[in-house]
Amino acid sequence: MGKDTSHFATGIWGSPPPLKLAAFRRQNSILILLSLGVLLCLLGIHLVFRPLLGSLPFAIALALCLRFLLLLGELWLMSGREWLRPGTFARVSVAVHLLFAVILARINSGQESHYVVLLVIPVLASAFWLSLAGLAATVLVASGLTIFQVWTPAGSTPAGALVEYFEATTVALIFLLFAIIVRLLVVQQWHQEAEVRAGMAELARTRDRLVQEEKLAAIGRLSGAIAHEIRNPVAMIRTALTATSRPDASPENRDEFFSILAQESLRLERLTEDFLAYARQRPPERRSVEIATALGSAAGLARARAEEAGLQLEVAPSEDRLANLDPFQVQQALLNLLLNAIDATPRGRRIRMGVRQEAECSVFFVENEGDAIPPAVAARLGEPFFTTKPRGTGLGLAIARSMARGHGGDLLLEENRVGCVRFGLRIPEEDAPWAPS
Repeated sequence: MGKDTSHFATGIWGSPPPLKLAAFRRQNSILILLSLGVLLCLLGIHLVFRPLLGSLPFAIALALCLRFLLLLGELWLMSGREWLRPGTFARVSVAVHLLFAVILARINSGQESHYVVLLVIPVLASAFWLSLAGLAATVLVASGLTIFQVWTPAGSTPAGALVEYFEATTVALIFLLFAIIVRLLVVQQWHQEAEVRAGMAELARTRDRLVQEEKLAAIGRLSGAIAHEIRNPVAMIRTALTATSRPDASPENRDEFFSILAQESLRLERLTEDFLAYARQRPPERRSVEIATALGSAAGLARARAEEAGLQLEVAPSEDRLANLDPFQVQQALLNLLLNAIDATPRGRRIRMGVRQEAECSVFFVENEGDAIPPAVAARLGEPFFTTKPRGTGLGLAIARSMARGHGGDLLLEENRVGCVRFGLRIPEEDAPWAPS
């Protein structure tokens, strides 16, 4: 509670918070448009009540036109001027508003004037931008100018003069109340903005802590997964070496153990290569590539593997057009998707791949006629080292997703039902800020 009261008092009795250029531009633009609207309304009122007020004096018409042009010039001056100092500009703007009201009152001396409404605008601006001293000075000038308009006429009867002074004092009191009310509302706005900024700063600190903790947790999960994947082949290699070193081992057993050594060594090599491919992410080197060529290259690399598994690999016809992408990364991602589809498709079925165009995006897809992916498994697709294959590394989809996100896109499971499982590799046409996944 003490903190709130202190800030509230500072806003009323002290100076307002430093004006931000963008916020000042918005506020002053609204104030200028309001001023222009008031000038037009005053001119309209004078035209409507012309039989009562008479013709508009040339000096007043000239002053109003000049003020109209000055407001338009002020609106232009604020746009795109980074050197603009909001505090200085605010004080000058309030002073010009008051000066114009003084000039208009002097020109209109000796007449009943409805132009006193123009004094509301500098009072409003002062409540937003100036300190208490500046606001008080503005209210005093506005009140004094209102009373000055009454004092100027000559030949007024004492009773009439007293009535006019009473009306002018009432208007001055309205200025004071208006300034206090607006100032209180503005201070509440300052207080709420300060609380929002403090809350956002705290959220930013909390987010940074959570991100750091999530990074550490991810490193721990990744380290555990790597240790788990390496431990199994190393254990098999150690067992095979121990068995082959026995004097009583038969030649047939030694050949079998040597085969195990070769298989597990190859498995370690493949795991290392996949992990390096996942870890060594690099920004895509985009260039114009024919879509049909990108599809054909990936299909050509996987076709022999598909035929060996007794599967039919089809490439859907695509338009003869160019796409802005990294051909090596897209080919690698598509090849990983094809190899996963080959492993998941029963013999005699079909795998289909192609591309379709969406809004500023090329979507490469690979679909197979296998069984649907269980929801528990689908939720973890793309997670490093997660696999349901006996000898899989769990990095194929993770690498494909990383390459898609490097292009500013993503890898999505678009269809998941019996007879149709389809992955979509979304590649935006334009460059996106690259960040490793």
